[in-house]
Amino acid sequence: MSFSTAQFAQADALKTNSPASEWTQRPESLQQFWRWGGNWSGIQKRLRAPLQLDLDRRQRVASAMRRQYENDQVPVSRALDIFEQGAHVVTTGHQLQAGGGPAYFHYKILSAIRWAQRLNAEGEKAVAVFWMASEDHDFEEIQSTFGTVGGDFKWEPAGVEQKGPVGELLWDEHAERAWHAWADDNKIASPEKHLRTMTLAARVRKWVSEWFGHLNILVIDGHDPELKAMAMHLWQAEWENEGIGSTVRKTADRFQKKVGEVQIQPRDNNLFVLTDEGKRQRADRWIDANGEEAWRSLRPDQNSPNVALRPLYQEFLLQSIAFIGGPSEVSYWMLLGDAFELHNVHPPALLVRDGALVLNEGASEVCELMSWNPTKPILRGEDAVNAWADQFLQNEGDLMLHFERWSEALENYAKGIHESALPTTRATLSKMEKELFAVKKKWRKIIKQQHHEQCTKIAEMYDGWIFPSGIPQERRLSALTLVNAVGDWSDFTDHWCQILERADEPQFLVFQ
Repeated sequence: MSFSTAQFAQADALKTNSPASEWTQRPESLQQFWRWGGNWSGIQKRLRAPLQLDLDRRQRVASAMRRQYENDQVPVSRALDIFEQGAHVVTTGHQLQAGGGPAYFHYKILSAIRWAQRLNAEGEKAVAVFWMASEDHDFEEIQSTFGTVGGDFKWEPAGVEQKGPVGELLWDEHAERAWHAWADDNKIASPEKHLRTMTLAARVRKWVSEWFGHLNILVIDGHDPELKAMAMHLWQAEWENEGIGSTVRKTADRFQKKVGEVQIQPRDNNLFVLTDEGKRQRADRWIDANGEEAWRSLRPDQNSPNVALRPLYQEFLLQSIAFIGGPSEVSYWMLLGDAFELHNVHPPALLVRDGALVLNEGASEVCELMSWNPTKPILRGEDAVNAWADQFLQNEGDLMLHFERWSEALENYAKGIHESALPTTRATLSKMEKELFAVKKKWRKIIKQQHHEQCTKIAEMYDGWIFPSGIPQERRLSALTLVNAVGDWSDFTDHWCQILERADEPQFLVFQ
């Protein structure tokens, strides 16, 4: 391996005082909302809880997963046998991303894998499962993947105007060839081309299996008639006004008073209806058009849970020991503790995903020059250049410290004359301070002109690599192309798991 790794606590890289940061560092402060804490200790407590696995349900889910793999023509992972036999499950999930999406799509999966490996190392059989959120319908959020050197991939299939579940959109030969061309431009080692037409859900299953297959990840698509039928009691409760809406609202009120803004707004009915015309329609609007009892004629697979109900559906099926989510996901899952209890669904331990920043040679040099790391605030290029110029000035001597000392001496001098001399003296000092700031801006401009090449490099590395478009790298650029800066994909994923094998809390890694 040609790269080195720095390691920080994920809590230190998150927004200060955010629910996710608090949950990772001090889970006891939020355990009124969720029982099992956001670290290894939380997983251990969940392990010791007297919650029985429903093995018959697990085997039925395994059977459906095996059928999904066969239908999508993806080799079945040997981890499925372990899953079927009742192994612990560490789950993560995400929208389907055409072309792979931003890096945290991959970091979520790696996080679930490393916690499953930790359980296995402790003598507890465990597998990682990726839940494909194939029923989401915001196509614009998932159609692009951003590269580092070879441009961006944008998928523009026919029929997207239907606004239906993105997992049902057809990935055809044209899309496959376009993605491979993009992968080649970005120096991504891509497996064989799959030129037959398939759904996006099937293509994502293939990608995840290709990228992480050696790490024994399982993939499940919850948009499945058999799985939907198993959870019919969840859908029926929503239709009969006995769902989770009021329960979640009460929790949200408590959460808002203690913590702050809530991430989701539950409805009285937390379902969508998937129509045969390819639309995904809110249940309340569907009722207005079709009548309150019309739901009884729906097929199970036409019921589609919203963001509040989907975690219950997922965990009813998977019976996870731990769920790995992004910071916002962890925040809104905390609103669902009483909803899990309402439906007698066992809650998993709840952990924030690990994060990462990959530095190329130029970005690594700039971070060292700026003494910047992921625990420090986001910097746009211009702000970073100004901070560097100010540091350059500071190296010439702490001007403000000298000014403050001189101001204090001048005020003392005025006092010695008479107290009435102080107001005029202070007013003059205030004007002088403003003039000093104006002069410093001019000095900064001169420094930037004298060191134009250095300043250009700083701005380019921040705006193009560390915070592209002002967004953290892991939320914008593809991990597949970032990894080229430090090595190959196999080494990267193996090293991720190796360096985090004994970490007890979510971590943030810097590869360079």
